[in-house]
Amino acid sequence: MSMALSEHDARHIAAYRAGLAEWERPLAADGLIEQAQALTALSDWGGKRWEEDRFRHDFALLCKAIEDTGDLSPTGRRRSFTRLLTILISRLRYLDARKRSAGVDHQRIIAPLIGTGMPRAGTTFLHGLIAQDPEMRVARAFEAAIPVPLLENGRDRRAEIYEELIAWQGMTDPAMRTIHPFGANLPEECLFMQEGACTGFFGGLWNVPEFMAATADKTALAYRWQIGVMQYLQAQGDNRRWALKTPAHIMAWNELYLAFPDALVYVNHRDPARIVPSMASLLAALRGLFSDQHMDLEAIGREQLAIWAQTMNGYAAWRSGPGRDAQVVDVVFADLIADPIATVSRLYDAFGLRLSTAAREAMERHLEVDSHGKGPERKYSLEEFAMSDADIAAAFAPYLKQFDLAPQHRKRALSGTAAEG
Repeated sequence: MSMALSEHDARHIAAYRAGLAEWERPLAADGLIEQAQALTALSDWGGKRWEEDRFRHDFALLCKAIEDTGDLSPTGRRRSFTRLLTILISRLRYLDARKRSAGVDHQRIIAPLIGTGMPRAGTTFLHGLIAQDPEMRVARAFEAAIPVPLLENGRDRRAEIYEELIAWQGMTDPAMRTIHPFGANLPEECLFMQEGACTGFFGGLWNVPEFMAATADKTALAYRWQIGVMQYLQAQGDNRRWALKTPAHIMAWNELYLAFPDALVYVNHRDPARIVPSMASLLAALRGLFSDQHMDLEAIGREQLAIWAQTMNGYAAWRSGPGRDAQVVDVVFADLIADPIATVSRLYDAFGLRLSTAAREAMERHLEVDSHGKGPERKYSLEEFAMSDADIAAAFAPYLKQFDLAPQHRKRALSGTAAEG
């Protein structure tokens, strides 16, 4: 199907760039929705099939929560406006294009290769490496955020526009890129393909506990929305196997397999004494793009400790019991960093996939230029988040035992780079 079948004109390029503006007013859901409709000349938000009423309700909750507890700085307010308006414009354009695209509903997503596990354990690094395989396809960041092409004189402008949007939000600042790589053309996480459903992902950007609690039951809808986006992207003519990833998948194990019953899943692991402060540091940095208020680092650290201890202890219990013989590959961070190609080869062998010569060579070239692990070190410690080795050992005891991750001599001061992503 030709991209020219959808509306990709100056109007929609201008619609996205309308988000690159100063914004001092409250973030009111009704006003933002009306603005997106006026900018795009579209008004179909999905109806019953795509749970429009739920979307409107949750989007209003999100806006209210950002205003009530987000502690927005002036810069954070206009960055929030950019993010929210982009989501609305992309939802309208995607639903409109999907209606006018033949065969989208008949697209099958077959046996995707899906990465999950602990965050900051090399999931981004490994996903980026797999993305070099010419027989695999990923959702680039610009595709996840703007699924429908933006054609101008026959050229798709999405990557250029999205790079401007994330730069405006501070995502591509050097300080952020030392923590996690952001870029329009980089392989993106599944959470960003779910964003148009207004999911719980937003707790990573704003302090919005009420919204997170209210949308905790939205996981199934988030996967339905993601599959719809993937169907639309696949219908453009690229039918290669999908390579997907997000650490959040492991928090929704049942929903993941209901959405992708033939998925080939690998799970990344790393010493949680490094994971928890690294993740807390990333969360503080992301929220710092939108708020200049003092952050309770102890609360952030304890939140991450509780979330990931429950998640990974639960996975350890499953892996040692019902999931003992499951076709899931466990990937230890130290092994991945020591020999990335061998790790990919082991994954492929376990799933009966072919690691071609072309794929191996492309991965080797990628490793020569990839910035993972090559940037300046970040220093962080358990102590700055009011935690200790004993807290980690107690909270993660089943997980540490199952995967033999507790080092004999753990340094109190930890360091990390973007390789953790």
